Amino acid sequence: MRFPLRTFVLFSLVVAPLAACDFLTGPDSGQLLPPETGDGWQTASLEEVGMEADSLFALLDLIETTEDHLIHSILIVRDQTLVFEEYWPGVDLDQITLVPTQQNFDRETLHYAASISKSITSALVGIAIDRGLIGSLDDSLFSYFPEYADLIRNDNREITLEHLLSFSSGLDWNEHVYGFEDPRDSHYQMFNAPDPVGYLLGRPVMFDPGGEFLYNSGDTNILGEIVRRTSGSITLIDFADRYLFQPLGIESYYWITLPQNENVTFASGGASLRPRDMAKLGALYLNGGVWDGEQVVPEQWVNVSTQLHTRLLEQYRTLYGYGYNWWLGRSRFRDREVEHYRAYGWGGQVVFVFQELRLVIVFTCGAYNDDMPLSMITIIEDYILPAITD
Repeated sequence: MRFPLRTFVLFSLVVAPLAACDFLTGPDSGQLLPPETGDGWQTASLEEVGMEADSLFALLDLIETTEDHLIHSILIVRDQTLVFEEYWPGVDLDQITLVPTQQNFDRETLHYAASISKSITSALVGIAIDRGLIGSLDDSLFSYFPEYADLIRNDNREITLEHLLSFSSGLDWNEHVYGFEDPRDSHYQMFNAPDPVGYLLGRPVMFDPGGEFLYNSGDTNILGEIVRRTSGSITLIDFADRYLFQPLGIESYYWITLPQNENVTFASGGASLRPRDMAKLGALYLNGGVWDGEQVVPEQWVNVSTQLHTRLLEQYRTLYGYGYNWWLGRSRFRDREVEHYRAYGWGGQVVFVFQELRLVIVFTCGAYNDDMPLSMITIIEDYILPAITD
């Protein structure tokens, strides 16, 4: 398989009739209590965490009556407890081949996480800094790749790790124009380059480092490689397993590597996780990097990586800024706006964190080639946030 992402074009050929929602306790029971399964989640009723069920039942009715809604799961965490969990069948990308595949989702099903992988990689950078493996965000990019010194030019020698994290490196990247099957696409080129690391480091510079925002998956893949190299890990996945996944009790996952160099992880978009484990990432950050009493990600890193570092351009109208591989936005809540940050992946994979409201919301979806009939922001503002009673 030369290029796993080429299989995305097959999505339009897959017929995926959507069956009814998997009500975990049944709508007639009048409750939506997720079960405790020994995976680290404590669960509670909505009422126990200051939420009410009526608007969420209305949301389920809306989804049930919306044809081809493309939603695969919605999970809600409040006060570090899982209080809402629903699944629907649909078409996802297979975690190994990235071929579109019909799935009957439940809480044990891995779901392609897409660019939620970027926020995971950001957490791994923070862990590596805390462990003394990476010196500083002000370090030069090329100081970690001495064997590629021949690629250093006047226009790229000032790029730092901070620029990579905030998508302000100025390095060229294009994944939104031609499609993943087109040889002009940057993902295609990375997956097919004989030396993918050299390809990523040798890209042209579009603007001065720190100058403006450019969505750049290539930068995240460089960061993943820096963590791998400084830690002495075989792959970034090994580092993630030891220092992030195991502490979070994440036992079921998959993360692909690049075909030309299996030591190089597809850090920007190759992970597949259970939605319950995506929710752990949000809960971890909501709790200052602590899970089950253990400081997994440094609190300072959680704070700095979810602050504004790069303002967004006009086309990102629903968001206002970018942190370190986390998006920053605002949502309507009662008569005001509240801040949130989110890990956001292609197809509708999103982990929303509302720090002020003590709230995490996870969506997984199958909108890889189609627009979502139901807006996630509308769902949050019209159904989920109104369920909060305290």
